[in-house]
Amino acid sequence: MMLLPMVGMSQQNVFRYTNPICNGIDTNGIRDCQVLKDGDWWYMTGTSYPHWEREETNGKLNKGVVLYRSKNILDWEFVKYIIERGDSSKWYYRRFWAPEIQKIKGKYYATFNCSNPKAGFPGQHIGYAVADKIEGPYTIITEDKPLANGNDLTFFEDTDGKVYAFWNRGREFGIGFAEIDLLNGVFKTTPQSAIQPAAVEFDIDINGDTLKTPNNDGRLINKVKKYHAWDAIGIEGAYVIKRNNIYYLFYSSWTRGYEIGYATSISVKGPWKKYEENPFYGAQNRSTCQRNGLLYTGDEKSPFNQVGHNQIFTGPDGRIWLSCHGILKTNEGKQPKPFLVIDPLDFNSDGNIKLLKPSYITQNIHIQ
Repeated sequence: MMLLPMVGMSQQNVFRYTNPICNGIDTNGIRDCQVLKDGDWWYMTGTSYPHWEREETNGKLNKGVVLYRSKNILDWEFVKYIIERGDSSKWYYRRFWAPEIQKIKGKYYATFNCSNPKAGFPGQHIGYAVADKIEGPYTIITEDKPLANGNDLTFFEDTDGKVYAFWNRGREFGIGFAEIDLLNGVFKTTPQSAIQPAAVEFDIDINGDTLKTPNNDGRLINKVKKYHAWDAIGIEGAYVIKRNNIYYLFYSSWTRGYEIGYATSISVKGPWKKYEENPFYGAQNRSTCQRNGLLYTGDEKSPFNQVGHNQIFTGPDGRIWLSCHGILKTNEGKQPKPFLVIDPLDFNSDGNIKLLKPSYITQNIHIQ
């Protein structure tokens, strides 16, 4: 594991941080935060403002893939947009979402997800660009057309040198994967599903969110969707790592607020098994739970009602850390302001990640 310089240190060799981290970040926030180390700097990308529906309400479009940098993970400075929005004829014109940067074989690959219904690309579509340096300049490999439909594209380089794309493509497909030719921007294998949202159960009812379906004798009955699992409505935010010969596929769901789970496999091609104690991290939103018919079991003391869409990085103490975004409860009913949330992960002897709550008081991490 790469050794990292000591950052945010006191004289007692302690890295001290308090979530959420927002110093130097756009005051409107950043979603889907990815932190990574390159050279003497920590870098961060994520979904910059305006986020999703805010493009519709304020009439402004997202500018592209944003890049920040920091010497200590705590105080950030804007670098630039490493990929800029195309003109109205391009597929990458609006709704830039969940970008990442992966260093593979000495080059930097910036993934992104966009939409342009007027150009024939409704919904989200995935693409990426490549550069020799993390700050660019980047060349868009998928300039003329996207790689595929879907969102939240991430890359994973296996120990044999093969590279796989993981992304989300709706309920039936869920989060899927395919081996990819990064140079030419094409899949080398047929995309297949890795994991899917939990099954949705239905109860017969005459109220609520009804769906009319024919029964065996042809009559129409009213059925109501019942979500009995934390990841039943949908999943997204794939990120893959390999540790001690076990592959970990992280993902998030907005069923109860925003929370993170993972699945494991002994092969990058699966089969993948969701962890039985998912979610292992995140935050619940009381009103979201009520709307979806789920019991609120969140942390009453936590200031967050959403924490999720994580990536993984090697932290200042050499452990595996996650970076993601968190939204404070004080923003409920207002314009959400997501900011960076980080915490270290610990594993038990079976390779399972220990359950963890997003920290919100000052943490002191001792560095050996």
